[in-house]
Amino acid sequence: MTSGAVVQRGAGPAAPRSAKLAYVLLVLLVLALQFGPLAGAIGFRLTDDPRWALNGILRDAAVAVLVALGGAAWLTSQRRQPLPPSARWALVTVAVFATFALLSGLSLLLVALNLRRLALMPLLFVALLLIPWTPRQIDRLFGLVVASSVIVALFGLFELAAPESFWTEVLDVDNYSAANQFDRFGKIGFRDGGRFFSGDLEPWTGQVLRRMVSSYLEPTTLAAAMAVLTAAALARRARGHGALLPLLLGVAGGLATISKGYWLFVLLLLSWRLLGAPSPRHLLALSAVTCAVVLAAPTLQPATSGAMVHVAGLTSALQYLSQGNLGGEGIGLAGNYTDAEIDFGEESGLGNAVGQVGLAGLLPLFWVAALARDVFRAAAARRDPGGPWLAAWLVFWTMTYLLSASSLGVGGNTLGFMLLALYLHPASAVRVPR
Repeated sequence: MTSGAVVQRGAGPAAPRSAKLAYVLLVLLVLALQFGPLAGAIGFRLTDDPRWALNGILRDAAVAVLVALGGAAWLTSQRRQPLPPSARWALVTVAVFATFALLSGLSLLLVALNLRRLALMPLLFVALLLIPWTPRQIDRLFGLVVASSVIVALFGLFELAAPESFWTEVLDVDNYSAANQFDRFGKIGFRDGGRFFSGDLEPWTGQVLRRMVSSYLEPTTLAAAMAVLTAAALARRARGHGALLPLLLGVAGGLATISKGYWLFVLLLLSWRLLGAPSPRHLLALSAVTCAVVLAAPTLQPATSGAMVHVAGLTSALQYLSQGNLGGEGIGLAGNYTDAEIDFGEESGLGNAVGQVGLAGLLPLFWVAALARDVFRAAAARRDPGGPWLAAWLVFWTMTYLLSASSLGVGGNTLGFMLLALYLHPASAVRVPR
């Protein structure tokens, strides 16, 4: 039994039924994450119904029901064991953010939009620990994530090679994006935004480059899914299973997104394996070094566009805290989803959080640091060489939290936290997922 054990399998009569429902919901959530935006674009193209553009609401609803099922499993369990440190950090993080939300004087809709981006992932992580999964269910869920990610990568390579008319005419992606009233970038045209094209490498290539978006219709959340595929494939190979094709597709897909977070993830993975640092065990140290480098490099700070806008977002958060603004502006009063005229945080997840909750925006970093330690302990207890590779995905999330707002909300990152929660589940101690 590992430190992740919190609910005994079959603890109560309702456990098997709730686990089956949770399993169906989690399968649907994975499929919605991987293919929902593309399905929405196809549905919109066929019907002109703008409700197809709001498919993200279904993902959030599935997470909410899974959280409720996790809570019900905990309440009905006859033998409760202590939560692992990472789950306790997750609950503290949610409790603090929820307190800020209660103190906010903004509309319920604006508060909910921002709170969901900050709190749904740690809530889902705890819920997946509490639901009484079986080893077979966990093994199948791991397989589903890998198999569906392979399909996503293959489709991404197809659409990257396809003519632009595939998106602009066949799927009419401009009108589809504009139909989503919650997407602040939805009315930016196909060629004008940074979703389908990137100018970050233009000084070297002489032109803007197409980015792979695949079925996500967005490159940065897709990069998170490709990072999950990369980490899962490396874990499978460490256990002696064949996973060369998923690994190659994960790396190719991640690089093709032209996501700075994924490219940095690959460099840090190589450094860890070749030089021994930075280890996923030391995520807080990695975060501190990243912040110190940003503050010590004044040439990076004035940037307001291109690749360096991410650095500028982190810089604004650090400067905001250094000026004594430890309580933030309030939930919904800063970040990417606000009616207030506060230009703060921009493309940094930490910047978005710090602008709203101040110093408490650092809590997710403590949560994922504890999560990495829990995974390493579980891997050592099971003598599983693949566990550390799964934990390495948290290097990706940590860097994107510091430098990209795509780290927030229910997106590709959900797959990573899902696999880590399932890995820490007591049923995984019976049979390590492949």
